This record gives sequence, C-alpha cells and structure tokens, in this order.
Amino acid sequence: MQIDVIETLRLRGERVCESYWNLWLTMGRDPRVMATLGGIWSLEKAVEKMRWNCDHWMHYGHGLWMLFDKATGSFIGRAGIRRVVVKENEEVELAYALMSEYWGKGLAVEIGQKALSVAFEQFNYSNVVCFTLADNKQSERVMQKLGFAYEKEIIHHHKPHVLYRYQNPAT
Repeated sequence: MQIDVIETLRLRGERVCESYWNLWLTMGRDPRVMATLGGIWSLEKAVEKMRWNCDHWMHYGHGLWMLFDKATGSFIGRAGIRRVVVKENEEVELAYALMSEYWGKGLAVEIGQKALSVAFEQFNYSNVVCFTLADNKQSERVMQKLGFAYEKEIIHHHKPHVLYRYQNPAT
C-alpha cells in the first residue's frame, strides 16, 4: 500500500520526490524554520535527507508529503509519518515542518490529524512518537493539541528533545 497524495480541508500533500528539490532546499536553508530543526542544511545534507526520504517511501509505502495550500498552490512545508530510530528503538514518527509564514494557523494540527489517521487506519501502527527540540514550545503545543502524551526527555542528534507518544485508540 502507498498513499502518494493526501488532502485536508486546506492542504494537499504530495509524496516527497526529487521533483520537489528546489522547495526541499529552500526549506532546509530557511534560518527561521531550521532553527526549530537543529540548524541550516548544507547542500550535502539536503541531498542526503532527500535521498533518505525517497528511499523510505520505496521501503515502507509512506513518508513525508510536501504540503501545498489548496486555495493558492503555495508551498506550506512538509509532514508525514516515517520509521526512525530513537534511542536505539525503531519508532514510527509524526514529522512536520512548516514555512514560518504559516506558523500559528492550525495547519500543523490539521496535517498531523491526517497523518495519524494514515498511520493508524491504513498501516495499523500501534503507536506513533513525535519529538522536538526541548525549547520548541510551539511544536510541543501542536503535539499536545493532537493528543500526544509526554513520555520523556531525550538526546537526539546530540541535542535535548522532548518525546511524546500517541497510542492507536483501536489497539
């Protein structure tokens, strides 16, 4: 199974692929956005992350979607579910990042709800984690609004993060 396109009330998500390279790189080099994600990407890091995310789709049938405003077609950001290793445990992660001009509009919650429904209803995952830098209170608030429960503080990529978990209500 593979879900290449998703839609919410305001957003359309399309599977991350190399045709979105310029948008991917624009986001990865945006100082405001990347301050919340651990720092601006070098060209090499952006290439590595794009390849990893494209490969992820091939192996698991899901991953990140590039997000666009349905009304205007404007690039909003990226979000999705992906399998990652956190503290030596394989987890399913809800990931989201929006361009800064779209912060505070409820879009991360909107896409998060859709991604969680895909994780639980289409892929039958038992739980999903979400984590952010410990000082990113906006992102932490999104997790709380989505219904994630705080689990613990962790070090991820050498930086302090908070880890939240959402249990599949059907299990």
